[in-house]
Amino acid sequence: MVGLHTCGDLAPNTLRIFTSKSEIKGVCSVGCCYHLLSEEFENQHKERTQEKWGFPMCHYLKEERWCCGRNARMSACLALERVAAGQGLPTESLFYRAVLQDIIKDCYGITKCDRHVGKIYSKCSSFLDYVRRSLKKLGLDESKLPEKIIMNYYEKYKPRMNELEAFNMLKVVLAPCIETLILLDRLCYLKEQEDIAWSALVKLFDPVKSPRCYAVIALKKQQ
Repeated sequence: MVGLHTCGDLAPNTLRIFTSKSEIKGVCSVGCCYHLLSEEFENQHKERTQEKWGFPMCHYLKEERWCCGRNARMSACLALERVAAGQGLPTESLFYRAVLQDIIKDCYGITKCDRHVGKIYSKCSSFLDYVRRSLKKLGLDESKLPEKIIMNYYEKYKPRMNELEAFNMLKVVLAPCIETLILLDRLCYLKEQEDIAWSALVKLFDPVKSPRCYAVIALKKQQ
């Protein structure tokens, strides 16, 4: 059973299918999109009906009631090797997004929204254009915001762009730690199964070309 870039919960579910079906003798799973993983011990105050969770899988982390949280899982998706190779971080687009969030909070009183701005930065000619397009996508009245107010926000936060870059660089440096935790949780889950003959984390790809380069691989015992 092979899964290349199995998104979110598809990776842990692939391993569960492998362990539950005797006819499947081997598995090779490369996960991705950690931010889409469901977590058993996240938002514990909410009523939940889900039985199987993306994280944690192994007994130890379940006993510890371990929770990463969405921010940590988002960080796990970052690509340290690409940054180290000089491809850098999209600092300006992140800056635009952060200032937009402040504008929406201050001017519209919105802190949470089901709609998404998406990847529109590359289509925009300026910060002003970015804000106008974003407000349209979010269904907000852009006539409420004159150009001067938008640009005042830009000028107010522009001197802090270096802080944003430093913060995101810290997230990139910590990313492998969080990804490794998620991958080792999956590996430990396989190690706990009695009918597994061999299991390991194997680096399959060049991390600059494919940041999610590790596969969880396992083989069952011969009957």
